[in-house]
Amino acid sequence: MLRRVVMDIGPLRDSKPFRNVFIARTVSVFGIGMLAVALPVQVYAMTGSTVHVGAVAAAEGFALLAGFLWGGVLADRHDRRKLMLRARTAAGIGFVLLAVNAFLPTPSVAALYVLAAWDGLATGVSVTALLAATPSLVAPDKLVAAGALNALTVRLGSMVSPALGGLVVSAFGVGWNYTAAAVGTLGTIVLLTGLPPLKPAVAEDEPEQNPLKAIGDGFRFVASHRVVGSLMLLGLLFMVAGGIPVLMPAFASQSLDGGPTTVGLLFAAPACGAVLASVTSGWAGSVQRPGLALLVASVAGFTALACLGFARHPALAVAILFVYGFVESVEEILRYGLIQSHTPDSHLGRVNALWAAQETGGGAIGSLGAGGLGRYLAPGAAIVVYGTVSAVLALVLALTLTGLRTATMRTKLEPSPDPGPEPKPEPSP
Repeated sequence: MLRRVVMDIGPLRDSKPFRNVFIARTVSVFGIGMLAVALPVQVYAMTGSTVHVGAVAAAEGFALLAGFLWGGVLADRHDRRKLMLRARTAAGIGFVLLAVNAFLPTPSVAALYVLAAWDGLATGVSVTALLAATPSLVAPDKLVAAGALNALTVRLGSMVSPALGGLVVSAFGVGWNYTAAAVGTLGTIVLLTGLPPLKPAVAEDEPEQNPLKAIGDGFRFVASHRVVGSLMLLGLLFMVAGGIPVLMPAFASQSLDGGPTTVGLLFAAPACGAVLASVTSGWAGSVQRPGLALLVASVAGFTALACLGFARHPALAVAILFVYGFVESVEEILRYGLIQSHTPDSHLGRVNALWAAQETGGGAIGSLGAGGLGRYLAPGAAIVVYGTVSAVLALVLALTLTGLRTATMRTKLEPSPDPGPEPKPEPSP
């Protein structure tokens, strides 16, 4: 019974290439988290302006989105191993230059803008190549387990790395923070060097498309595929829900009579729930109807979010957000496995790029919506409306998206972009 619940670490045990990529990704996530703390701290210390802090973050964010899209095209055309190595090398050079700039008597603000964008671009290309390469490093029946491991890395990194970065900055200064990130990046390059060639499945005589046309081809594939397209459509709802944190400070103050400590607990609760979901995800790989399970998890998660708006005690609110984080992580793990198994190798780069861009841009779009709604409603009421509308829309999708509702994990990657007929669900043993 315990083996069916505990996270499946088979991909780490059975595949050395995946193990190397997993460790490299973990180190990269921590480096990105440390950078996320050091850059705004340094910019604000130098300028005293929140406008500059926001502008530097925007430069990095736009470059990250561009890196995802450009990286998706490159990952479907070139050896993904070489692409990861070059992108991580570029990121490492960026960290070194940030460290050098920080140690100068008078650091340059302009350099921070340029290097923030440089790091965003390199990270976007690297992440996309890594996501596209993963299905070829593990057995098809281990894709869900690989997704759970990746999700755990991201969640733990988002919880621990900012705190670690803050400690390094406080004790030694931003320059040593960047230096630590550069050293970690060197370690990832060593790990990635040992990977085998990871060339995408592209015919040698196939002409190379214009990058914009290639991206458009990726959009067309997503729009025409009943499973992948449905997963992206469902992802739009989670983009909207990504704006809920904007309402947390006001919700903690007006509905929970809490202060900064309460706000911190509210922000931490979903991440804690997500970590628990990842480490108890052993059952996820054996789900007979993962598409249906994903839709049920989505409706349940948004319903929990709606209930949050009625909470009037911090402990209850934290518990609800913990449940929401747990269910959201289950949905994310199943969605990862379905996307990877239903996307042909020739399109993995662009599809993963669109998914990563959706995940990254979702918070910004959702934040605008939540902020606008919060102007006209009390924070608790705004959360209830947000969660209820999302739950209803998720239920509508569950009833109408037959392709996703009946989807199963494929035992091998599709040989072509043609989605073909959806497989019938296998009978339970």
